[in-house]
Amino acid sequence: MSTSNMTTNEPLQMLQEVMITIERDRNIQNVAFVGTAIMVLEWLLTFEMEVTLIWKAEWNVMKGIYIASRYLPFIGVPVALIVGLGEGFSAEGCMMLYKCVTWMSGIGQVTADLIFTLRTWVVWGRTRRMGLCLVVCYIAIWVVILSAVGLYLRTLIHVPSPVPQLIGCLVQNSSEFVTVIYAAGTTYYAIMLVLILIPGISVWKHRASARPSGIGRVVYGDGIKYYIFIFALSLLNLIVTLKLPEEYTTLLIMCVDAF
Repeated sequence: MSTSNMTTNEPLQMLQEVMITIERDRNIQNVAFVGTAIMVLEWLLTFEMEVTLIWKAEWNVMKGIYIASRYLPFIGVPVALIVGLGEGFSAEGCMMLYKCVTWMSGIGQVTADLIFTLRTWVVWGRTRRMGLCLVVCYIAIWVVILSAVGLYLRTLIHVPSPVPQLIGCLVQNSSEFVTVIYAAGTTYYAIMLVLILIPGISVWKHRASARPSGIGRVVYGDGIKYYIFIFALSLLNLIVTLKLPEEYTTLLIMCVDAF
């Protein structure tokens, strides 16, 4: 191919790359808006019950953990949308906001998973042996995740937006660390799902001839459904990271935060 043909093709190739970047960024933002809408809708539907059971209760550690896991996404998600849609940010500003959103998401998940762990412990009768196993599992998983998050943030590189009017901050990252984060999270949810299924199936077998109580339906019926859903969403997150282009590594992260 001649030099003139190569020169002619370069602008077309650059334009194609810009169009692909815009399309992928729009896809990510659309999914983020869906996750945000679901989060707000779920909050509105359960707010009255939350006021009765949480806000009117005395302050304690569990109330603080719940509020942190519940309301941190309401801070992190809007900031994430600003990062993706806003223009005029400096490279340092983009990096600072992106790291802030990442750590807020991480802290929110730490507190939410602690509630998962405590709930599973209660289902198992709050035995000392199960409590020790759950503590070891929780700490081990989150040591891996937070270490991978720290390494992930160190690999971030700011990329100037090709179209600042449409795309805000752009960063390049190492997808290997993201894969570790999602794999560890999926492993945790798989363990929690198995641990709630074991006593749940046993309880439902013994009560097959009787109508389950309201508490039983909530703890085992609704609880198991939620555990299955969050595990499936985490697994889908991992598959997206492994199979789709690198830009989509954070495609479903806001959906995870919403739940």
